[in-house]
Amino acid sequence: MKNLIFIFLVVPRLLLGQGDPLSGIIQSDTTYLSLEDVLKMALSYHPIVKQADLLNENAVATLREARGQLDPKIELNYSLKDFKEIEYYNLLNTTFKIPTWIGIDPKIEFTQNTGQFLNPENFISNTTDNQQVAVGVSVPLGKGLFFDERRNLIRKADAFSQIAEAEQIKEVNKILFTIIKDYWNWYLFHQKRQLMLQAIDLAQNLFDRTLIDFEFGEAAVVDTLQAKINLQKRTVDFRKNQLEYELSKLNLSKHLWSENLIPLELQQNVLPDSSTLFSTPRDTQLKSAIEFALTSHPEIGKLAGKRNQLDADLRWAKESIKPQIDLSYSFIDAPLDPNFNGGSVDFGENYKMGIDFAFPILLRKERGKLQQTRLKLRSNDYDLAQSQIAIKNEVLGAYAQSTAFQDLLTQYQGVSQNYKRLLEAEIINLQNGETDIFKLNIQQDKYIEAQNEYYDAFAKWEKSKAEYYHITGVPILGLGDLFNIVKNP
Repeated sequence: MKNLIFIFLVVPRLLLGQGDPLSGIIQSDTTYLSLEDVLKMALSYHPIVKQADLLNENAVATLREARGQLDPKIELNYSLKDFKEIEYYNLLNTTFKIPTWIGIDPKIEFTQNTGQFLNPENFISNTTDNQQVAVGVSVPLGKGLFFDERRNLIRKADAFSQIAEAEQIKEVNKILFTIIKDYWNWYLFHQKRQLMLQAIDLAQNLFDRTLIDFEFGEAAVVDTLQAKINLQKRTVDFRKNQLEYELSKLNLSKHLWSENLIPLELQQNVLPDSSTLFSTPRDTQLKSAIEFALTSHPEIGKLAGKRNQLDADLRWAKESIKPQIDLSYSFIDAPLDPNFNGGSVDFGENYKMGIDFAFPILLRKERGKLQQTRLKLRSNDYDLAQSQIAIKNEVLGAYAQSTAFQDLLTQYQGVSQNYKRLLEAEIINLQNGETDIFKLNIQQDKYIEAQNEYYDAFAKWEKSKAEYYHITGVPILGLGDLFNIVKNP
């Protein structure tokens, strides 16, 4: 037993001499990778974050495409027929149109027509070199006067930008929260692995010293068998934890990228640390968090954007019920002629005018479209109401979960420390010959179990704090100021 005393004076410091129950074995070449560094790397290089940025770029491109409805346009029509050295006709018509937001579209036409067999309506006097300039405008007097299809497309594209921004926030938050969970899993299994390494150290030393005592007749065969079984059990537990640790490290590695989409791997000497980025939500912040979630959550933002699109569709559907009355009026060779000479403007002479009229008698298509749009709006309102109550309850649940885990963590820490004291007492009893290795192993098992429960509670607590911000829908989980990164366009 004298040799055993040496074991318990030295080895317990490996297991029980740590002030911080979360501390592990520190190697000289160890590099610590913080959660903050991992998230910064993800925000800069992660493919899913880059892909989320494309949503905003796609929305910008969609809006640009819709605004193209208002781009000025040049049109040219040219037709020529020449047969047996006879020019039947040579027709050239060029039009410059300027679409406007209010639906009144100015246009300038240049026409040059020659030929021996011109249609009379295409004849232009040779006094102006067979050229003619017409300056006019087209105006919708019914359908399209206050709102038309191109304005509808622009409004919907603008609302699509709102949807894309909300989707971008959702996707970035989702991947960041996944990374945070994987990081704390890595941390959790690292701590459990370190704990089992310490347990193996103790079991190996105990077994070695028991064999020596057996050779000197100071220990029974059953003591060596018990020490061997304990060592084997600790080794099996370590192998299990080692596998979980390696898998957790691989899960985190898939989120590590550098520039040019080069994947990175965690080296063996890289370990996690316990520094946190999130504070436990406070009761005083809960009301403002719920108010933010009910108005600015990505899901709410997407529904609001969809509502704006449906509002534009509804306005266009109402406009479509009106009769189509399109008026066009152009001055001929006024205020400028083909030679750029000024002329007077007189509505009573030298003009072209046209009226297009169309009106479906039953309006079934238009009324059906209007009814469908109204039903979609009602459905969107139902989705909004359901989403708001669901998000509110989720925020309350996340808050309750985070505060509960904080309380549980304190309790688990107290349980672990008490089992630590019991194990220390059992070691002293063994030194005094008042107990045996079997009882010591039981106390060590209880301590390891309690410490693992503490690690589990710590990891769940850290995840729950991040989940609170994820469920609330704060962009970049509320870490934008910390990283000095603005993801919104």
